[in-house]
Amino acid sequence: MYDVGVLKEIVESIMKAYPDFQISGGRKVMEIRPKINWDKGRALLYLLDTLGFDNFNHVLPIYIGDDKTDEDAFKVIVEKGEGFPIIVSSVAKETMASFSLRDPSHVMTFLIRLAKWKRNYSSFITKTKQS
Repeated sequence: MYDVGVLKEIVESIMKAYPDFQISGGRKVMEIRPKINWDKGRALLYLLDTLGFDNFNHVLPIYIGDDKTDEDAFKVIVEKGEGFPIIVSSVAKETMASFSLRDPSHVMTFLIRLAKWKRNYSSFITKTKQS
């Protein structure tokens, strides 16, 4: 088992040689990012725009995250008023997410059920169009 404090000190020491980067923290994670105005919310908007879904007409974003670095993406979805920002946490906490799942096993159950619903819905639509 690693001492998280020692690891953090090592990473911070190494990163002093790279002033164009910053360290962002989350739960048991250190993210090394370029010093630009960028976060997971901006990344989500960039992906949606790049894929042609920036107007949210043909997509319903589902963003699942478990730490404070995900809050920017939760905020984007809430502000757009479209989609499902979901936090994964076994304890209540302040968050921009509108929904929560208790742990990774609940995430898996949710995603499996969502995939089954999509498959059944698609099959229903196909049958309806053929009638």
